[in-house]
Amino acid sequence: MVAMRFMLRLFGRFQLLSPAGESIVIASRKHQALIAMLALSNGKPVSRSKLAGMLWSERTEEHARNSLRQAFFAIRHAVNGHGVSPLVFDSGAGWMRTDAIVTDIQTLAESAKAGSLPPSLDAFEGEFLEGLSFNDETLETWLRIERGRHHNLLADCLADLTEGLERAGSTEQAVLAAQCLLRQDPYHEPSHRTILRHHKARGERARAIRHYEGLKALLEANLGVAPDLETQQLIDRIREQQEPSVDLTNGKPRIAILPIRSLSHDGDDSLVAESLTRKLIGELGLFSPLSVVAAATMFAVNARHETVEEIGRRVGADYVLETAVQGDGEAGWAMVQLVFVQSGTQIWSRKYLDESTNSDLGQDRLVRKISGNLYHIVMKHAAASSATEPEGEVGTDKLYLQVFNHVERPTLKGMIRARRLCERILAIDPNHVLVRESLAWINFHSCFNGWLDDPVGGFQQAREIVLVGLGLDDHEPYLLSAFGLAETYLGNARAGLEALQRAVDLNPNDAEFHTWLGIGLTVAGLIGEAHMAFDQADQVSPDYHPIFLFRGDAHFASGKYEEAIACLDRFLTVLPDYHWARLLRAASYAALGRDLMARGDVAYVRESTLLLNGRYLEQLLQARGSSFRQDLWLRLEAADLPWA
Repeated sequence: MVAMRFMLRLFGRFQLLSPAGESIVIASRKHQALIAMLALSNGKPVSRSKLAGMLWSERTEEHARNSLRQAFFAIRHAVNGHGVSPLVFDSGAGWMRTDAIVTDIQTLAESAKAGSLPPSLDAFEGEFLEGLSFNDETLETWLRIERGRHHNLLADCLADLTEGLERAGSTEQAVLAAQCLLRQDPYHEPSHRTILRHHKARGERARAIRHYEGLKALLEANLGVAPDLETQQLIDRIREQQEPSVDLTNGKPRIAILPIRSLSHDGDDSLVAESLTRKLIGELGLFSPLSVVAAATMFAVNARHETVEEIGRRVGADYVLETAVQGDGEAGWAMVQLVFVQSGTQIWSRKYLDESTNSDLGQDRLVRKISGNLYHIVMKHAAASSATEPEGEVGTDKLYLQVFNHVERPTLKGMIRARRLCERILAIDPNHVLVRESLAWINFHSCFNGWLDDPVGGFQQAREIVLVGLGLDDHEPYLLSAFGLAETYLGNARAGLEALQRAVDLNPNDAEFHTWLGIGLTVAGLIGEAHMAFDQADQVSPDYHPIFLFRGDAHFASGKYEEAIACLDRFLTVLPDYHWARLLRAASYAALGRDLMARGDVAYVRESTLLLNGRYLEQLLQARGSSFRQDLWLRLEAADLPWA
């Protein structure tokens, strides 16, 4: 039975699994290639001379045969204890028992024949034997041929599966198969048509049109052709559908701001309330990841006999904000409540004390605080909600929210997943701007947590990614802030600070931009100015946890180790596995003579990644001053962090 067979994964990284699902380590690249060759022979014996000649063509025949014997022995030893070996070797040949092993492409072919999805489509996101390469021309030629052949095999299987599922009425599963195929071949128009028909059947006219426009741009930019006639006729039929009664949003979290109520008894309270409402809507519009219902629409809403949920549905909003203010000099206050329309429940509220709305300055200060808090609350809630939705059933903006969710709480597994989602978004919409900032942050997190083996290369790649985005929109503050950070980490302090300051100027209400400006100033040695930037971030959004990491960095740089530990403690309560924060805290502990605590943090990090050693940190912190690097290294060395 299939359940009792070994499993060989050839798409993506090589993996051999026992019948019990245990991973069998095959360390040698040539041994992996040998197993793949035998598996691809479909049970037919392959002569020893052919195998030796393919794998060790650079050696003499005697040496090649000896290497092959050693390979057979090593593979036998690795498989021993996991059941009857699926690999058979005799004096003249080697072969694979087809009743004892199955490959991933065979599983997919069997699923396509049966008309059902395989257990996991994620397994087919990589190329054949991804990451494998050889200096030997014979092996490289074999690898190139097999990669091309398997790419075509995978595309054919997924195309058949998509067509069969759609014909059988399993449209949701058909879309999943189509999405998987498009990750391998973004130009496959039949798969795009499957997705368009799915949107059409669900009445998602706007999503279908956006998908088509993304496909059209992709084909024109990369192939210089237009979509074929069948695709154009399909989108024409979709465009002719009747407009929905409510204007569909673009998939971004959409928020409606109810006209603010003033509880004051002054005669001009209605004017103050209208001024506040328009200012708040305008300031929220600076946050490009959000969609905000226009002020004219909200003032036209008659809310006297409607619930918040009814208003939200009428204007097509995901969230509705209610605000009441009472101004009494500097003793005024404001109360805000955020309602999630789908459930009709309040998901966030806050009372702002000592806020006066009697002056423009007071109004601006209050609006800034509300919008800064609100943005992060909405994005986190929307991202967490989106994370539960099947990827094949959502558009690029929902996929972006899933990326946002991973980037907000970075883990190694999450960064790998987020990168694949970003690539999927760009395959559908190559002009998606915000996803490029996410890709840069995936690199930043990976560098500071030891998930990349070349931090300098990671920063350089982040800069190149962001530059492409800035070519599409050079006024996007999220791209400018990411560019500023990349330049800062690469040692280009002046260019970095200019970009970081420009991001703040474009949207001074986002705590993120003030925080990144603060770390740029810290790297430049301007600690006092850095703390002023962190103070600004804290005023806008006091719950924004990255403030504590970077303020802790600034405290460490100025020798305030107790203050550094207090900040890093707060950050690590949110992200306990963020390695850079633990190493900074370990160095702070060591500076205060708390050796046991310092060694505990270093040991915790070393259990997760061996890359984070002294040599790695020297590359990671190339932009920092020599005194900072030396101080950090001496503290971490005392806490048992090795140099290499």
